[in-house]
Amino acid sequence: MRQPNVTSRSQDPKRQMGAREILDAAALAFSERGYAATSIDDVADVLGATKGRIYHYFRTKGELFIGIHRRGIEWILEAIGPTAERDDLEPAVKLREMVRQHALMMMEHHTYMGVGQFLIDIHLAGEGRSQGAAMEEILQMRRKFEDYYVKVVEEGIKTGAFRDTDANLIAKAMLGAVNWMHVWYRPDEARDTPEQHERIAATLADHAIHGLVK
Repeated sequence: MRQPNVTSRSQDPKRQMGAREILDAAALAFSERGYAATSIDDVADVLGATKGRIYHYFRTKGELFIGIHRRGIEWILEAIGPTAERDDLEPAVKLREMVRQHALMMMEHHTYMGVGQFLIDIHLAGEGRSQGAAMEEILQMRRKFEDYYVKVVEEGIKTGAFRDTDANLIAKAMLGAVNWMHVWYRPDEARDTPEQHERIAATLADHAIHGLVK
């Protein structure tokens, strides 16, 4: 059974907005300091509020981390899922678009996406009886995300569009390349434009398929 989202204890729009603002602040704090080195006080400083406001929405720092990671994965799945599930696209076209959309999300939501890449922190955040189910849900979402890549590579191999290779290994390599953007991508007001995002995403997408097509 799907567990309640830690970011949405209530359907009240005002509460939803408050939770999102806190997650935005926590994502920035975690991305700058790492999970272990960040305290609720640090998040409150970024938010410009008291700890009491945070605890009104989230019981623990782990809940904040899980909420950030879940939202990041949801954005990625929403971005690539419609393309991955289409039956009318050639494998190379489908894969290129998936990588492009993935890269765009990495840039658009870079603080959220960076936080989700630290697997040690993910397991630390998932400690405790109340958070185990939420972490399992996130891990299932991650597997679904990876499966999208595996299946399109397998499809390309089967149809002869891609060279015969290890689809699981290639999928992990592609995911690693795009997810690694959290290390080197830094927004720059002078260059951080939709056009720049598109150029970077298109370059990564082209690179991803060039190693596979015959």
